[in-house]
Amino acid sequence: MYPKEIVTHIVDSFLEVEQNYRLEKWKTSELDAGHFVEAVRRLIEHELQGSYTPFSTALGSFSQAVLARYESSTGAEEYRILIPRVLYAMYCVRNKRGVGHIASVIPNKLDASFILHSSKWVLGELIRLASSAAPENAKELVDQVLYKQVDLIWDDGETFMVLDKKLKATDKALLILYRQGRLASEDLRTKIDYRNKTTFRRILEELQKQKFIAITTDGYCKLSPLGNQLVENLILKT
Repeated sequence: MYPKEIVTHIVDSFLEVEQNYRLEKWKTSELDAGHFVEAVRRLIEHELQGSYTPFSTALGSFSQAVLARYESSTGAEEYRILIPRVLYAMYCVRNKRGVGHIASVIPNKLDASFILHSSKWVLGELIRLASSAAPENAKELVDQVLYKQVDLIWDDGETFMVLDKKLKATDKALLILYRQGRLASEDLRTKIDYRNKTTFRRILEELQKQKFIAITTDGYCKLSPLGNQLVENLILKT
């Protein structure tokens, strides 16, 4: 089992990256990646040497020498080579692309997307290693761990239900997209138990007209930054 303190920091820092990415705050999202990298580095220390640098103590700079030290250790290849090299790439993007310091490259969506998906891959590996799950099941495990914890929704893996009966269909749809991200419109209708397909389509079109969601050409719905803010205000009010 991984130390709870490290796990908490890893998950919290990932959620910061993800939330700011949703809000299209590219620079903030990439800056948050620094916390993620530092937390996972401590987990690598724990796995390779049996102890880790306390969070109250700053880690040294991430360098080729650190990578070489990890690689020369005894332990699983994922902790020695694969995960550290992904973390190092994330670290370099953060520090050398105008995020942590002034540079000629301005933080952008492409860099932030690399950070987000790299952190998801790292999480998938850590969960797989901790649970002995097959690689193809790692993404599902990551999704289960990292779905936004919205108290208005009950989801135990068997039952999915929006618990607040007073919420309108529009609010329910937005709430589910906030928690789960991109979702097919038909799956979204099923999750809120809305019977009339034609009316529900109109609801989604109105949400898109108000720029709260976007509907892709293949019928998937995704929450916009404006919709994300709307749902967070809704959660705070309940």
